[in-house]
Amino acid sequence: MNDTATASNAITYFHNNRPAQTFLAALKSLATQPREFFAGAPFAVFYGNSLFFASIIIFILTFLAVPSYSLGMLFMLPVTWGSILIGMYMLAAYMSWGVKAFTGVRLTPANAFQLSAYAFAPMMFVGLSWAGLAAFLYSMYLLWLGLTAHCRIAGARAVLVLVVPVLIVAMIGGAMMFALGHLKIS
Repeated sequence: MNDTATASNAITYFHNNRPAQTFLAALKSLATQPREFFAGAPFAVFYGNSLFFASIIIFILTFLAVPSYSLGMLFMLPVTWGSILIGMYMLAAYMSWGVKAFTGVRLTPANAFQLSAYAFAPMMFVGLSWAGLAAFLYSMYLLWLGLTAHCRIAGARAVLVLVVPVLIVAMIGGAMMFALGHLKIS
């Protein structure tokens, strides 16, 4: 299967050698045919295409979320970019392990990163008021859809794989809020 487009349903995937030709086409394919998009996604061997695609989304997210720029923003952009990519890599590593542990299906970290990069696409609108919540929920739906369509696992098992990191983050956040709420400075 060609990694750029399939002849039968005209689904286009991002390719880092042709970013201008494939970025918007991949977003269109992802928005109009998400199940078919993830079901036919090529298996990733390297992180290059996914990393480049996610980087474009992160830069769009940053420019939409911050309406006014200053010299300080030039320093924040790489920090934001690096932090989000590290978080995506950690999520991909967990998903790779979680899919294997909960379903027995093998998902490589590169494939998990590819799924999370494509599912991250709606997050470019996270900085726009109420669109942020909708973007987050749709991103989680795309990640669930990617796990069910690409890995061919049951929907309930995919939910289990996705709920565990949310619970871990909620527990850590709750513990931090509790600790900060009871912190007394004399």
